[in-house]
Amino acid sequence: MSFQKKTIAELKAMDETAVQAYYTAKEAHESEVQAQAIKDALEPINEKLTKAEGDLEQAGLKITELETKGTANSVSVDEQLKNFLIENETKIQEMYKSGSGTIELVLKAPANITTANGVNTNPPNIIGTQQAGLGNVNYRDFDITGMTTNVNTSLAAYPYTETVPKEGDYSFLAEGAIKPQIDFTWETNYAKPVKAAAWVRLTEESVKDVVGLQSVANDLLVKKHAIKKAKGILYGDGVSPNPKGATTYGRVFSAGALALAVTNPNFMDVVNAAITDIATTHNYEDEMPYIANLVMVNPNDFFIQMVSAKDLNGLPLYPQASLFNQVVIGGVTIKPEETIPAGKIFVADMSKYNTTNYVPYSVRIGWVNDDFIKNQFVVLAESRFHAFVKKLDEQAFIYDNIATIKTAITKP
Repeated sequence: MSFQKKTIAELKAMDETAVQAYYTAKEAHESEVQAQAIKDALEPINEKLTKAEGDLEQAGLKITELETKGTANSVSVDEQLKNFLIENETKIQEMYKSGSGTIELVLKAPANITTANGVNTNPPNIIGTQQAGLGNVNYRDFDITGMTTNVNTSLAAYPYTETVPKEGDYSFLAEGAIKPQIDFTWETNYAKPVKAAAWVRLTEESVKDVVGLQSVANDLLVKKHAIKKAKGILYGDGVSPNPKGATTYGRVFSAGALALAVTNPNFMDVVNAAITDIATTHNYEDEMPYIANLVMVNPNDFFIQMVSAKDLNGLPLYPQASLFNQVVIGGVTIKPEETIPAGKIFVADMSKYNTTNYVPYSVRIGWVNDDFIKNQFVVLAESRFHAFVKKLDEQAFIYDNIATIKTAITKP
């Protein structure tokens, strides 16, 4: 039966039992109307769900799997609908009272979990070294001191004296003849020490947090020192406080009797011509010859002239050049060195280059200014050494162009 509203006058005319029945019927009627309003409000949502279900079925999926199974992190459609009605109960009642309005339920389907789901928010820099420890700087070995004449000394001004014959000579004499007189002179010179030094500043926190940091710093200092010292011994310009390097002492090639003497010379002819020049150039008669023990060229020239050189059968002339990256011929080491400019050649008796260990390489730790109150400290590395060539021995060094020497000895 349909519910009929009563006026106040009609209610007053009714007995208590009839009034109670009236309000019971009224409450049932209002509940029915409210339920119908909710049903009407959800009808568009149900239509969307029906359409979505049909689309999924066309794609070979079952809507029931989404509703009932889900995943560990998903919520079924029924649960989503129930939660939606509870959360929006007040709004649905307002829509009913006003007689208009819409509300939309957006179903959330679970997504695939991939590596992109996670976010690593601003990881500290230290994490990198904890996951992958520090490695030493990959500096090359560059030792030239081992080929020099190296001694220990405690003298800051390192003296050396060279003796030179002056006048007179022996003679073959007849009986009673006057014997000839001979003499000589000497000159003392002094080499001054040079210093190679560098430092790094570390914090106590960095040494504690980064495993091996101080070891890497020490390794960098010692390797960088060796390279700097070797380059100074080879290329220093001699302008204080720099050492004078072997290439700076080096003179140009002097062809002498070898001028225009070689038919179609090759690279080894150039090397041997320079070695011969060193051995036959003297400061005075009957001087002990200098014997070259080192030849250095640019790596590109080394490859072209040594590694790729082949005989008439296509076999390498110097197979050890490619195997050991250097060639030893007649006691002379021929090796590539990237700091030698392309087209240049350095030939020398490196035993005539003198070095000392006046203050051997050392490492000290200390503080600069307010380092202590900042938890900072300095690692200082340095050495002092002499590096020089005696005046008479400067003949033992040649630094010239390959092409220049080849031209000088080429027979027209």
